[in-house]
Amino acid sequence: MARFWKELIYLLLMQSFLLPLAFAKKGSEPLYTEPFDLAAGGTCLTRASQEGILFANPALLPLGGAWIRWFGIEMGTISDKDSASQGRKGLSGLDSTQIINQLFSRSLHLGQTFSLSFLNKNVGISAFDRIELDLEGSRYDASGLPAINLGVEAYAGGVLSAALQPVPWLSLGLTGKYIGLAEPDISLPIADPAAVQANIADPNALRQQVKYGLGTGADFGALFFAQGHTLDLSLALKLDDVGGTHLTGGADKIPQSAHVGLGLALHGNTSVLHLSLEHRDVLGVYEREPRFKKIYLGSRLMFRKLFGVAAGLYQGVPTFGIRSDLWFWKIGLTYYGREMGDYPGDKQRNLIMSYTTLGF
Repeated sequence: MARFWKELIYLLLMQSFLLPLAFAKKGSEPLYTEPFDLAAGGTCLTRASQEGILFANPALLPLGGAWIRWFGIEMGTISDKDSASQGRKGLSGLDSTQIINQLFSRSLHLGQTFSLSFLNKNVGISAFDRIELDLEGSRYDASGLPAINLGVEAYAGGVLSAALQPVPWLSLGLTGKYIGLAEPDISLPIADPAAVQANIADPNALRQQVKYGLGTGADFGALFFAQGHTLDLSLALKLDDVGGTHLTGGADKIPQSAHVGLGLALHGNTSVLHLSLEHRDVLGVYEREPRFKKIYLGSRLMFRKLFGVAAGLYQGVPTFGIRSDLWFWKIGLTYYGREMGDYPGDKQRNLIMSYTTLGF
């Protein structure tokens, strides 16, 4: 399978300089979502895990008893549930032409995430990346000819957050970030095999065309909460990309967007059930993003701080995940769906993320 992916991606990317690259696929969700939060429907404004706090809502930093909230690394891999199981049986050993033919019957999706982070009750810092590739065959593209569609989402950078709790019922946080992104969306006509082979001979053209947009920006978060003996209520307000994040390299500016979240937690001494509902981009600055991609619903159950189960609704698709928390080593599995199209069921990808962390 490793040889298959290497050959396929090389074949497609070596041709991509023929067509223009497109930026600004990013929508209202964070650049990086911690995998257990993704299992909880992507909800993260009123509760987030580990380094996910810095990307979700820095106002969450002062909550909790521990002074050091997290220090460590997290690594995850993403694969398409359907194509991964079929690929092990039917795609290994195929040549490039046979692989492309397979793409007309099913899509392929894969990716990886990484973060290195330190968080305490008032300050947090993280370096991260997230890269996902989506490939799909189309028998008739805009010109009426067969094509392979390649979509890439590549995000990387660093964030630095600070937060304070001026009164018991309010927490405020601010995140500064330096990010790089590339979001090529490429249609590769394959009707002329001779032209395809000729284009592979010039890899330098690819390096000149695939460029990152780079920029600095800031996020602001506020959390209002009421804590009881067994019941907590919270309201989160978040501004992403305050004033807009300008990017170099010809990429579009990331607009300022506003989000609202509600949370309810039922807890004992060592276990907690958290329920959350979020509406992202409440002002509608991402006009082309459909509403069903802006509503998040999730739940998390942590048992004795050692084992977690999460479920939710993300982009109209149910999510589920489990996580085992040992002292220095954590492992987890998240099942979720992404809708790559404009309406539910249009181009749904059923994905599995496996991840591991080392830290405390």
